[in-house]
Amino acid sequence: MTNGELETLVQEELAQCGAFLVEFSLNAENQLRVFVDMNEGHISIDQLKKLSRAVKGALGDDSENYSIEVSSPGMFAPFKVPQQFIKHVGREVKVNQISTGITLKGLLEAYDGEMVTLTWTERVPKPDGKGKMNVDVRETIALTDLSKIVLDFKF
Repeated sequence: MTNGELETLVQEELAQCGAFLVEFSLNAENQLRVFVDMNEGHISIDQLKKLSRAVKGALGDDSENYSIEVSSPGMFAPFKVPQQFIKHVGREVKVNQISTGITLKGLLEAYDGEMVTLTWTERVPKPDGKGKMNVDVRETIALTDLSKIVLDFKF
């Protein structure tokens, strides 16, 4: 089975359980790594087992020649595919911006395939007098200006 055929099989299995492919790799040593996530919610261990079994079943007798790893990308893995951006609209993220070299933290308010919009609140000095005040900030950033975007978990 070719790399393309195997990836198509994985895509078909994922579509049946409401999931999407984040990363697919097959190296020269026949190590197959598949990272998947759900369109809604989180992928369960049972769903990962089902997908792994489906891949083994499709490979048939050849499955013994492969090392198969099926997993979620992990909670600190950077976003790689559009479905991850869409899924996480409305959640807190950290964005590494290439042009400024800074990391922004905020709510992922929007994603349109080319840009992301973040919102957050900053404490800034009052224009008159002493003290600080809250200011809502909104910034739209091109995906080409992002080196990395990940979920921002508060523990």
